[in-house]
Amino acid sequence: MGKIRSAWEIALERTEGIQLDKNKMKHKADVDNARRLAGRYMSEDEPIDEETLEKSLSSLDQEAVKEALILTAEANLSLPQIENEDSTRLEKAAKLVSLATGGNPQATGLMNELIPFLGQYPLHRKDLMEKMKAQYKPMLDEKSEKLSRQYGTEVHLSFENDKEFMEAARANLERLEGQYQATLDNAKKQLRAIAGL
Repeated sequence: MGKIRSAWEIALERTEGIQLDKNKMKHKADVDNARRLAGRYMSEDEPIDEETLEKSLSSLDQEAVKEALILTAEANLSLPQIENEDSTRLEKAAKLVSLATGGNPQATGLMNELIPFLGQYPLHRKDLMEKMKAQYKPMLDEKSEKLSRQYGTEVHLSFENDKEFMEAARANLERLEGQYQATLDNAKKQLRAIAGL
């Protein structure tokens, strides 16, 4: 029993000087509340409209609101995987940025450039694949012809089954994604700087 008591005393001694920073706790709680509200604004399940969002955010610490809105907008700025993906998500993210920065023209301009940029990504992926297929088709046809002669039966190879093509495609798509992602990451850093975070 004495050992447990002394461990308890040691724990009390270590925590004796720790004080809760009420301002930090309130800031964190306001950030969490603002992120929840912004998430509902972005969501298609039980969404809230812009007016409700602004009204609900007005009672929270504005620095916490700014941080929460930028974080939520950043989380929704990603490379689209399909062509003509619904742009509503990006437009709502732009609205969050505008609210967070008080309509800062730099932030608005950056978002106005970023939204079409992100929309180009799936088009560039598709274009890259089409160009690679056009360039690789003669080699694929030659491989098919060679295998047909070798086996004495008609062999049709597809791009998806050709290991060499798939490796080249993967490498080129990764390079393209890396370029777009680097630009997107840079834009997110600029947004944070404009917002003062």
